[in-house]
Amino acid sequence: MESWGIPADAIAEISKCSPPDNLYAEIAARGEKVTKAADPILYDTISYPETENIYYADHRCYEFTGKVVAVLKNVQEKEKGTNIVLLDRSAFYPNSGGQVNDLGTITIGGEQYDVYNV
Repeated sequence: MESWGIPADAIAEISKCSPPDNLYAEIAARGEKVTKAADPILYDTISYPETENIYYADHRCYEFTGKVVAVLKNVQEKEKGTNIVLLDRSAFYPNSGGQVNDLGTITIGGEQYDVYNV
């Protein structure tokens, strides 16, 4: 049972039914019963410095210079043949809060590489 952010009084007005007195307690109780397994850790990046997130300071930044900190082999089956590049700084916005990540290219030694998952 979820309220999906719709207040109980709005649901009652639309449905012409009064909500149960314990609606929010029931939602909380059911939420406590649901457990999600922790996502597996695919890449150990703890030994690398944190990437400076340029997009927080300048969300209109379309070009930036950064250093490649590491290149990791992609272990996810759906994206075989691609690599994961860790940068010291980035203006690419990642998937977050329902907003899709930025797309673009990285130029290394005159070669251009597509960036499609941040």
